[in-house]
Formats: sequence, C-alpha cells, structure tokens
Amino acid sequence: MLPFYEIRKDDFTIFRNAKSIAFPAHMHGAVEILYIFSGTQCIEINDVSYEIKQGEAAVIFPDMVHRYYKSGQENASATLLIINPKVFDGIFPDFINLQPANPVIPKKYVHKDAVYALKKIRKEDDYAIKLGWAHIIMTHLMRQINLEQRQRIPVTDMSHKIIEYLANHFTEPLSLDSLAAEFNVSKYYISHIFSKRIQMNFRNYLSMLRVEYASKLIRTTDASLTTISSSAGFESQRTFNRVFQAIYGITPREFRNNVSNYIK
Repeated sequence: MLPFYEIRKDDFTIFRNAKSIAFPAHMHGAVEILYIFSGTQCIEINDVSYEIKQGEAAVIFPDMVHRYYKSGQENASATLLIINPKVFDGIFPDFINLQPANPVIPKKYVHKDAVYALKKIRKEDDYAIKLGWAHIIMTHLMRQINLEQRQRIPVTDMSHKIIEYLANHFTEPLSLDSLAAEFNVSKYYISHIFSKRIQMNFRNYLSMLRVEYASKLIRTTDASLTTISSSAGFESQRTFNRVFQAIYGITPREFRNNVSNYIK
C-alpha cells in the first residue's frame, strides 16, 4: 500500500502517549523522534519493522515511510516529537540526501540529558524553549546515528502525483471527476489507481486524510466541531460524525472529551 502524505504546518508537534500508537503508513517533511518511557511500541520504517522498548529512541528523517502498530496487549508510554527540520538549519547533516543506517538508538546510548529534555519539552512551552529542548535532544541522538546516502527515485509515477496533490488539496471539494480533469485522464483510470496501487478507494482515502486533520484540530484547538468539520473539508456535520466514528471508533465529541486519556 502506498503511504499518504501527512501535512505538517507547525514547526513543533509534541505528543505524550499513554497507550501504544496505531497509525497507517505515511510520510511527511518533518523529523520525527520517538522515545519510550515504558512498554514497547512497534514501528515500521521503510519496510523494516522494529520494536522500540523502554529507554530506546527512534529518529525518522523527512520523507521516510513509516507506520505505528500494536503487537499484543502491552501498551507504551512515550513522547513523540515531529519537528520541522528547518529549525536545525546549519547544525546537523543533510536530512534530505542522508538517512540513518539504523533509526533505532539502544537505551545505553540515549544520553541522560536527552531523556531529561524529552521529559521537559511541552507543547505549551514558548517557541524558544521548545527550540532549546529540541536542540539538546537532537544533539545527543544524532551523535549515536550513523548516516548513509539516501537512494532517491524521481517521483514520476501517477499514483505518487495523485497522493501529493491530495495532500495539498484534501480540504477542498474533490471527486474522481475533478481529479480526472486535473490530470487529464479518465476517472476510471484514477479509480483503478486507487484500487490497485493504493489499495483503498478514493472516498475512503480522502476521508482518512480529512479525519486525521480534524483529529489534530480537536487535539490542538478549541474550535467548535462544526468549524472543524468544515475546515477539514466535510460537506456536513453528519458525514463528519459518521466518517470519524468509522475510523476512530468513537464520535468527534467523545474523542474531544476523552483525548486526555491517551495524550497527556
């Protein structure tokens, strides 16, 4: 299955997770850092599976495909940081043309100062404070990572072009007809790409993008659910509620009321 491209408009996204994460294959232009305080979190990065255990960290460079999944009943308490690499300009090696030979850092190599900073960094902090903690964390983690040249393949495939287009336009009114007009192909050809290459129909893929964006707005803003529904591209509140519940298993209102149970 091809990943979806996640939109990250903020320089810092900080999660405190009290339960293991389950999130489908995706990619984005940010640096992602995972640190496990307790338990085990399973993650797949560029088709390689890892079990990140207590005291271990993982660093995911921009545009590396990754997904989180659960294995068994064990939960993980973790900090997840998603950071715009521009905040590290001129300090660390090239994030675009290089990648970690192994993205996982064993517990004995995770410096105590990095752990302290991972405990202290908060989404409520002033920008300068978050920047300072992020530099401490990355400085210590990058010292333990061996880098290798990234093998990049030019994105010429139509399916990737469609994914990129949807990542930038998913809040707008979209249909198979509008995509077909945008790319000057038959809508049946677009539909075939979704079913054969992306292995998900167009409507479900678009709903996934919109719901993921809506869940972020619920977590990070006080906007009304009606406003969030419209901002995410849903035509009606009823559709938003139905699709959100189909993906998350709970309604948007239940998600807002209970989000603190798994994100601190």
